Amino acid sequence: MHINSNLTSIITNNVLLRNESAFSLSTGKLSSGYKINTAGDDPTGYAISGRMRQQLAALERADVNATTGKSVLETADGALNEVNDMLQRLNELAIKASNGTMSASDRADIQQEVDQLTGEIQRISEQIELNGQKLLDGHLENHGYCENEKMVQIEEYNDKIKAGKYKVTLDETFDPVNHSLTVKAKVETDTSPAQTIMDVNLEKMSYPKYLDSELSYGDSTDPAENYNGTWVSEGAYGRDGEDKKQDGFVKICSDGTQYLTLRGDNGEEINLRLDKRLTEKTSAGIPKDADGYRYKEFENISGLELDITLTGQGAMDLHIGANEEEVVECSLPRISLERLDIDNLRMTTKASAQQSIDRVSYALKYVSATRAQIGAYTNRVEHSISYLAASNENLSSAMSRIQDTDMAEEMTNYASQQILVQAATSMLAQANQAPQQALQLIQ
Repeated sequence: MHINSNLTSIITNNVLLRNESAFSLSTGKLSSGYKINTAGDDPTGYAISGRMRQQLAALERADVNATTGKSVLETADGALNEVNDMLQRLNELAIKASNGTMSASDRADIQQEVDQLTGEIQRISEQIELNGQKLLDGHLENHGYCENEKMVQIEEYNDKIKAGKYKVTLDETFDPVNHSLTVKAKVETDTSPAQTIMDVNLEKMSYPKYLDSELSYGDSTDPAENYNGTWVSEGAYGRDGEDKKQDGFVKICSDGTQYLTLRGDNGEEINLRLDKRLTEKTSAGIPKDADGYRYKEFENISGLELDITLTGQGAMDLHIGANEEEVVECSLPRISLERLDIDNLRMTTKASAQQSIDRVSYALKYVSATRAQIGAYTNRVEHSISYLAASNENLSSAMSRIQDTDMAEEMTNYASQQILVQAATSMLAQANQAPQQALQLIQ
């Protein structure tokens, strides 16, 4: 029996401390709802749940990104719906103006509505925006450039062709007798051996034979003084056949600029803009044909080789995942009068009205194809939103099993620890009384 060293009290105190620690831990789990409150509670579980929390927060942010991206696509589609309605009206006006019963004043009235409709289409293409970002002005489509020819620009290319360097060989020949162009183009990879991506052959493309038939020019007219970009009736011209734009087409603007669209067998598409200084003959002025009408000639650019780079940049990237590179690239093409081939649309004569029917028809197909593309993007984003919701649910469930407290189980443990603390406290009080028994020996 010892007085200085009360071993019973020491042992009981240690047990009490352990019980109090377990009781405190159980209290923390019940009060916080987490069974891992510090790294010491479960080092491995703490690390795993930390990564899960990071992933869960990223998934929630990705869901917001996807939802916002869907709003952008729906805004663009809504604008294109209005453009489509206006094009339908233009088609009606073109058919109406083509009727022989229409007088010149009637067609003039029709032309006023045409000008207003095309002006509104251009305004929508330039001004439609969301959160201060333009949607249909072309800056959200894939960008590319020509390295060796400054007078050739890459207007756009679709996502069917990969980013990289390519060689484009162009052959254009002009037939002054039949007023037609023949265009051949080949697109190859800039590798060894080269791989052909597109091999396009557009033969006997009917070029507008005469200058704008609504304007009358005599022999004394000086083309240099009157060349204001309104002489040639514009149009998109492709290979003869049922679908003359199947392999691509050439659009010849009234100022001489050419828009050349190349299409591959697997859906690839590249749009080139050829400056008039590259393609148009200007040294001899504007010649006349046998009927005395003036027409334009074009330079033979056969064998022209272009080194182009498709950057793979410019499209709107929707980051719809929790990790790097989990993006959906949405390329929104430019919707302009030039791209739709309805710039300088004239319906003041029967001939120009009939020509407008084909041009408006092409514009309708272009807008419909663009809307279909945007619809495909929208469906993809919607599926991504559903996937993110499922991932969020499953990850939350997994993290809950690791870090959340089972309240029923922990309450049972809490009651047990509370009784043990009370028992240990009682026994410590009893152990502290043990040295009193030594007094019995010395009395």
